[in-house]
Amino acid sequence: MKRLLLATALLSMMLIFSTCGKDDEGGGDMAELVLNFTANYGNNPLVMFERTYDYEADMDFKMQLFQFYLSDVRLLRQNNGATEEVPALDVDLLSFANIYNDADAAKGINTETVSIPAGTYTGLRFGWGVSPQLNATIPPDYPLGHPLSENYWEDAKSYIFFKVEGNADLEPNGDFSDKLTFHVGGDNNYRELTFEKTFTVEKNGKLTIPLSVDLKKILIATDGEYVDFRQVKQSHSNTSPAAVFMAENAPSAIQLR
Repeated sequence: MKRLLLATALLSMMLIFSTCGKDDEGGGDMAELVLNFTANYGNNPLVMFERTYDYEADMDFKMQLFQFYLSDVRLLRQNNGATEEVPALDVDLLSFANIYNDADAAKGINTETVSIPAGTYTGLRFGWGVSPQLNATIPPDYPLGHPLSENYWEDAKSYIFFKVEGNADLEPNGDFSDKLTFHVGGDNNYRELTFEKTFTVEKNGKLTIPLSVDLKKILIATDGEYVDFRQVKQSHSNTSPAAVFMAENAPSAIQLR
């Protein structure tokens, strides 16, 4: 009987040590990840309401809202010579609505902080907008406060991937009376971006990846073509020329800092 009890105790201890070892190997070496985005218009910080931005064809504008979704955020790493994707963040909504001065603009906006395995990574990949899989869902699928509990376009059956709102002075004469409202969504306007850079984060450490988005490059293409506010001041269609144009420009507007 004593031998049986001793054997049982030894077996229990072996199971405990075995379980602890598996925990350490499978999920013990964790770290944190956050993406930090700053926004600018050319060489100028993007701030809401008070700042006047020079535009094409002798037009000016002021911003009131700039926001966008990121989704399917993954880190890249090498595994036996092949590139492996490590899922990090499903979706987040970044809004610059409360950026009122240069100091706030310099701080930028952070994504939700998420857990990732510690280690060395070779790049970053994410979607600008809401991935097709998530875009097939609707706000009632999520609790209040979730990034996808709002900003849904019922008629288009799509989330609004990004918003650009402001007021334009088309003369210019100092009268910013022309309202600008560009809401862009739809799977056709979803873009995936990949950045190659080596990141290393230690166990229990925090990796902050700094990025920037240039609104000027969204509104004005590299060939000089631009959204003409005198011709179009609003877009609420995922297939309008202005919406498609801005979505096509987005990848060139985002870069690692």
